[in-house]
Amino acid sequence: MAAGTSLLRGVASRLGGAVVGVPRRLLPRSAAVSRSRSQSQATSLEDDHCSAFLHWLQTKAGTRISSVLAVATSSFGRSLVALEPIKEGDCILEVPYSVQLTEDKLPQEVCMLLDNLVGDTAKVAVLLMMEQHLGHESGWESYIKSLPCKDEMHNMIFWDLNELHMVRNSSVYNEAIEQREHAKKELSAAKPVHTLRPSLFLAYPFPLACLLMSFPICKVLERFPHLFGEIKLENFMHASALVSSRAWRTSRGVSLIPFADFLNHDGLSNSILLYDEQKDVSEVIADRNYAVGEQVMIRYGKYSNAALALNFGFTLSSNIYDQAHTRVDIPYEDPFHWKKLDIWERHHGPKYEDMFCCSYNKTFVIKEVKFCGGKGVGVPQILRAFFRVFHATSLEELEEMSTEAARDDGRLARRPLGNKEREIHAHRMLLLHLDDEIQSYLTAIEGNVSSRGVGRKVLIYEFACASAVLCSPFL
Repeated sequence: MAAGTSLLRGVASRLGGAVVGVPRRLLPRSAAVSRSRSQSQATSLEDDHCSAFLHWLQTKAGTRISSVLAVATSSFGRSLVALEPIKEGDCILEVPYSVQLTEDKLPQEVCMLLDNLVGDTAKVAVLLMMEQHLGHESGWESYIKSLPCKDEMHNMIFWDLNELHMVRNSSVYNEAIEQREHAKKELSAAKPVHTLRPSLFLAYPFPLACLLMSFPICKVLERFPHLFGEIKLENFMHASALVSSRAWRTSRGVSLIPFADFLNHDGLSNSILLYDEQKDVSEVIADRNYAVGEQVMIRYGKYSNAALALNFGFTLSSNIYDQAHTRVDIPYEDPFHWKKLDIWERHHGPKYEDMFCCSYNKTFVIKEVKFCGGKGVGVPQILRAFFRVFHATSLEELEEMSTEAARDDGRLARRPLGNKEREIHAHRMLLLHLDDEIQSYLTAIEGNVSSRGVGRKVLIYEFACASAVLCSPFL
């Protein structure tokens, strides 16, 4: 590649962070399983259908997608494996933009109506719904057939309320519920006239344009029965989950990238999907050597197990990015409730990445940390400080902590209390709180027998176990 080309190659990022309605990439898995480098050996090459899929894709692209990878079945399900030795730095696949599913491939009349209603992720979901309905008439039939059906997907938008209840104390419980509600609202969304773009009025007379845009998305799509058939919420949720969990965002927008989305996740990998603007292709560069038959993996992102379960439908048994959130409710019956809140807000300092606040509780992050003897699970100092403050029993204690904070670096209760009994009491209450968190996850593990399917049971079990371990820093 010519000098300077690297400036035109950008990282193709996953869709969003921990934001409702912007989930991440999901693996086409029939069951949620743990992943590690030691388990990267494929078991068998896939059948003729998958070979035909790669042939179809390369014919459609008019170029070779990969000469070193093949679709295979591993302990993770569908995977990509090395057909020949791969060396670190090799480009292992290139998928042209022309064969990626993107919003600009929607019919113009559909795209124009949706332009003011939804974002680019939902537009690609609508495109996917259209191609699914077209069936044999779709130019993407081979790719559509390779995608998992709803029952094979275990990301939390598809969990029922009983399954979600098992992890109700986790950091993603509310997010999972909100994701589902977001999909429902998006399908029935209607935008006011003042938000419309001028292009709509260039294509339609003013009264008709206003009428069209007062309809929710489902009503817009119903105008094209030959493209979408009957519009059902479950189909929209399935398509949205496929897109927002499998797609990448590049400088060209949101893209579903056939073949590349068969790559499984390894949190230790340094390989990521890149977009080369000069060649207009998405590509992956090997981060290490691979032997023939070995599964090739990339890193989707630095995600905790909660994020992976929420948006991808699996967890990792050894996840270096794992973390758990513990929520501490602030009891209103405490006679010093408002005094403690006032002192805390004045002295706890700037916003910390390991704490989230709202008016009635605080949420703290517990994650693996490094120390001189190796690694362990660390209780954030700010969580210890919080328990010192909110388990104080007198105004004198509170004023003493406030005075010390003002005299030192301004941070409240960061040092052990001078009164050893009070210090022991604060940590005892912290231990009791964490023990309650652990018990809730153990209850989820014990009640897991009611969940649907082996894959869902394994996922809930692994997620609950990982969360329980993270909440056990003193064990």
